[in-house]
Amino acid sequence: MELVVKDTVIDFEDNYLNLNNFINKFNLNKYFIVTDSNVYKIYHNEISKWFKDSKVIVIDAGEENKNIDTVLYIINNLLKEGITRGDTIIAVGGGVVSDICGFVASILYRGIKHIMIPTTLLSMVDATIGGKCGVDHAERKNIIGSFYEPKGIYITPKFLETLPKEELESGLGEVVKYAFLDNNFKLLEEDNLINIIKESVLIKKYYVEADFKDTGLRMYLNFGHTFGHAIELKKGILHGQAVLEGIKMIFDLEADLGLDISREKALYEALLKKFDLAVKGYNYKDYIEDIFNDKKNFNGILNIVFIKDFKPYLYKTTKGELYDKIRNK
Repeated sequence: MELVVKDTVIDFEDNYLNLNNFINKFNLNKYFIVTDSNVYKIYHNEISKWFKDSKVIVIDAGEENKNIDTVLYIINNLLKEGITRGDTIIAVGGGVVSDICGFVASILYRGIKHIMIPTTLLSMVDATIGGKCGVDHAERKNIIGSFYEPKGIYITPKFLETLPKEELESGLGEVVKYAFLDNNFKLLEEDNLINIIKESVLIKKYYVEADFKDTGLRMYLNFGHTFGHAIELKKGILHGQAVLEGIKMIFDLEADLGLDISREKALYEALLKKFDLAVKGYNYKDYIEDIFNDKKNFNGILNIVFIKDFKPYLYKTTKGELYDKIRNK
């Protein structure tokens, strides 16, 4: 199956067999591979086979390496190997690799082509889709970045066969989020993983194409992320796990503000049970200060994505207003 999100061609395949045919679609000149140490350890033989004679740059795995130093490391190595404006970066890895490589591609020579081959569920349903790329800095998630679309994305669940359980759970955190952004996504009833991935991508496609620069409707994709980003950085947990925590914290906040979200909470709990996912249940009040450092804070007014009647909307508040409303809760 082929799908186009804005200007990005996405292929969904059962395995790796059509990967080279996919790459050949783009009539590339020379390309350079960027991956991380975990992926390279498992797939170095396959990478050598898929991309004969191409330079492979390996970065250290982990969110703690998603920073400007890694960006400069990649750029320095690419320049050393003679990359030109007409060449292409191919990112093979999860969300950290795709975020960094997209950002590198957006700034090197003021923009070169890049292609994504996601190897985690999180990167298949979220990180590679929609052109958002960047790095963390000063204890803030993705605070340095750009909007820059890849030319293509090759998605196959075959990579998930070697994915650690906690990484699969992290991806499911983003998938659960989508169940609240589109009433037609009957996630509770769906068991086929490739169908779950495709449906998640289609939902993100809708929001990306409606609001590419993230000034309105696309903000809804940040459901669970306002608190989630703060937890991810402070507790060092995986992104999707932090999103799951962030969704619960949003529901707790909505309840304290007097909103009836009992049906939404019931679906959330049913989805946790279906996928055998657990949350620690952090207290949202402990993270109020942190969420006002979020990128959705405009001139002191924070836009928080709430859900009501299974529809997302933006709840706008200042720090003072929010403290006043929850003080006695």
